[in-house]
Amino acid sequence: MRSAKSTVHASGLAVVVLLFLLPAFNAVGEAQSQASADTDQVDVATVRSMLKRIAELEAEVKDLKAAKTQQAAGDSAVTKRVQPQDVSPAPSPDVTASNPQILEERRGMQFRGFGDVDLQAGESGQTNGFQLGIFNLLMTSRLSENVGFLGELVMDVGSNGMFRVEPERALLMYRPKDYFHASLGRYHTGIGYYNNAYHHGAAFLQTATGRPLLFSFDDQGGVLPIHKIGLSLTGRIPSGVLGLNYIAEMGYGPSSHAGMDMNSNPIMTVTEDHNGRAFNLGFIAKPLPWHPVQFGFDVYHADRTPMGMPSFAENIYAGHFLYLTPSFEFLNEAALIRHSSAMMGTFNTLGFYSQLSRKWHAWRPFVRYNYLNAPEMEPIFTTTGRQSGPAGGLRYDVRESVALKLQFDHLDRRGLSAVNIVTMQTSFVF
Repeated sequence: MRSAKSTVHASGLAVVVLLFLLPAFNAVGEAQSQASADTDQVDVATVRSMLKRIAELEAEVKDLKAAKTQQAAGDSAVTKRVQPQDVSPAPSPDVTASNPQILEERRGMQFRGFGDVDLQAGESGQTNGFQLGIFNLLMTSRLSENVGFLGELVMDVGSNGMFRVEPERALLMYRPKDYFHASLGRYHTGIGYYNNAYHHGAAFLQTATGRPLLFSFDDQGGVLPIHKIGLSLTGRIPSGVLGLNYIAEMGYGPSSHAGMDMNSNPIMTVTEDHNGRAFNLGFIAKPLPWHPVQFGFDVYHADRTPMGMPSFAENIYAGHFLYLTPSFEFLNEAALIRHSSAMMGTFNTLGFYSQLSRKWHAWRPFVRYNYLNAPEMEPIFTTTGRQSGPAGGLRYDVRESVALKLQFDHLDRRGLSAVNIVTMQTSFVF
């Protein structure tokens, strides 16, 4: 009996204990279940984030491989154009005159060519029809980091129908800094803008078919000293927003007998009329707030001795004002040329031109006015006289290297009949 009671008592105690422990077990189970659910959610988010990052990294690697392949192809093309095919290490060859290919590769010789063909009709005094213009070969070579060479060889037809070949420019250039450029040899003078912007092969580069009357070449009866042999110094002047540049030149210019025999070459290779040196000093401003604007002036001095006459002091005062953009062009230049002699007095020759053009796509219409007036008794410009008149036309750029031009010129001359000329020109660069 006691045993049965003890059993009942133990069973009741167990039930009580179970009743007390059951909530605890439930709490622990719920906590474990909640932790498992949270863990599953965290694992899913982490996996998704990692997959997304892997996809992004794969895309970046793909882009980098494509860029590297494209750069390698570009480097290969440049290498093929500039460097010799065999780039394996080899002993340096002997650079001698018998191996011009090695000389060219080391000095980086570059060639550019310019040419034009004209069809002219009018009252210019020349035969109407097709005319071969200037064939110009421009050569440049880099001799070292700061030293280079520039050569300009021109072939054209003289008034006697014979071809002439002449080195118009041959310069050894030293350019260590923007503030100092030195050129030694035969060059175009720094007088004005046009003479430096458009050289002999500039039929393609310039808007019109020919140069302004004021800047006609001195071996074609021009009044300005276009060529000189000597030293030319140019460079920037620290001037802030003014953008100043200087020009300082010393050398020998054209003969005083230019224009008397146009079949001969009046550009002396050593000296001019047994006279002293000629000097030119100029300044150019390109103000930074107005990038298209440029203006400047030059002062030139030389001694000239015409045949059978006393010596003359030649002083030239030139100035220019420009407004240039890729689609708009407004050029203005003027020069006063004074020849003074104690025995014959002073003679003033005035010249200027103004040119305006506007580009629409491949078309560029233009107008120009020329004026040049030399006194009747001028001892050096014996055939210049007074010439003035308008010119106008249209330029069409067929390609980047080919242009077609149509131009009409009217020129009034003192004591002579007026001249009307129509010119069609095809100019090109190669």
